[in-house]
Amino acid sequence: MSQLPIATLVLATLSLFSCVPPYDPYAPPPRFRPNPPYAPDQVNPYDRANSPDPYGNFNSRPAPNSAPPPLRPTPPAAGSYPTATRTTNPNQVLSPYAPYNVIDIEGFQSGKLARDPSNQKIFRIP
Repeated sequence: MSQLPIATLVLATLSLFSCVPPYDPYAPPPRFRPNPPYAPDQVNPYDRANSPDPYGNFNSRPAPNSAPPPLRPTPPAAGSYPTATRTTNPNQVLSPYAPYNVIDIEGFQSGKLARDPSNQKIFRIP
């Protein structure tokens, strides 16, 4: 009689372990997909303006006749930059912007653009 409770305990333990699926390290993890909080919008399948791109994004394409946005702001016209003032040293000029610093322009050619390091404004070399 003492073996009957042990046998039932072993059978109960084996039945519990048989309910657990074997561990598979290559199985994908389970995914939780809750219901959306609201119903999705209805989409007209014949409306090309609201059709998704290959990545599933809607309205991401530009209008067919619109020009692409400029990549950089276009620089002002050639005469719109102020010209620096020459000094007695040919490798230095006086900035046209306040505080009118003396700037070393060695290696720059006349007529080229340079930047004042104190205020980051562009000027033309005389």
